[in-house]
Amino acid sequence: MISRAIHISIISFTFALLFSSVSSFSRMRFLFLFYLPSLLIAIHHRPQVEVNKLKGPLTSHFQDWLNANGYVSDKFARCDYGTQGSYGEKSGPDVKIVNTPVVFIHGNSDSALAAGVYSGWTNSIEYFLEKGKNQLVLAELYATSWGDVNAFKSGLRTHDCDTTQRLRRFLIDVQSYTQSDRVHIIGHSMGVTFGRKITLGEKITASDGNCDIGSPLRFIDVFVGLAGANYVLCNCAGNKHEPTCNHDDGFWPGDSCGDNKNCGAPTMEFPCNGAIYSKFLTDLNQDFTQLARKVVSAWSKVDDMIQFGDEIWGKPT
Repeated sequence: MISRAIHISIISFTFALLFSSVSSFSRMRFLFLFYLPSLLIAIHHRPQVEVNKLKGPLTSHFQDWLNANGYVSDKFARCDYGTQGSYGEKSGPDVKIVNTPVVFIHGNSDSALAAGVYSGWTNSIEYFLEKGKNQLVLAELYATSWGDVNAFKSGLRTHDCDTTQRLRRFLIDVQSYTQSDRVHIIGHSMGVTFGRKITLGEKITASDGNCDIGSPLRFIDVFVGLAGANYVLCNCAGNKHEPTCNHDDGFWPGDSCGDNKNCGAPTMEFPCNGAIYSKFLTDLNQDFTQLARKVVSAWSKVDDMIQFGDEIWGKPT
């Protein structure tokens, strides 16, 4: 059942869509067609999560370490989400790291642990804890939240310098704090493209200015990308109003590929080579620096967000 609050949000959203000005109509329509189906599916099919069992935030020991090393302003604990804004359970210097630590990077409008419509990494961390059956595992799993959990603001998210640099600092901090030679990354959705960039480094032409986030990081052991839009989003085609679809650090797919005009067509009628698309993703996909010792990518042909059978200009995104 959808809660009364969600019903009201949908009714308000639809009302605004119908009676919005012409200038805002396109943006509202984009949100309605693109994000609302995903939101409704998430509500109806939300996985069972043990919110009351798994709680953060980062331990006071890690937070003290971050503060002592100059990371107060990053607010990695994300206490604005109470116990659900971050996770990392190394309780003190006597806790030894046995396995390679994992850094989880969530997607658009999600959070480290279940805090909004989506479930964060709650189930995944619970799985690791159950399979590990070892208190040491608590000190080897880390996550922080970026953005907020308001799904109706999904269209405002970009790969901006501020967020990218903050996530990169968190990754580096986990490695330094745990004193580990290697770190694993597991990213979901937009967390995949963020994860790739914070690892590969280099320059970004972003909506909040240009930046150089540094040299490639060489300590990533395994990188797991789940349902990432590595080659853009077809629903961003022709959309000039949503920041998340912008040409620089968004998911703009380009207007054509060769003589093909339909980004999400099941087959390309004409040869399709060298589509011009989002600069951020183009730079990322043309960087052949080794991302990790091992890279695993997984996607679904019935992804409710990417849609089109996960095909972008005739290939999986």
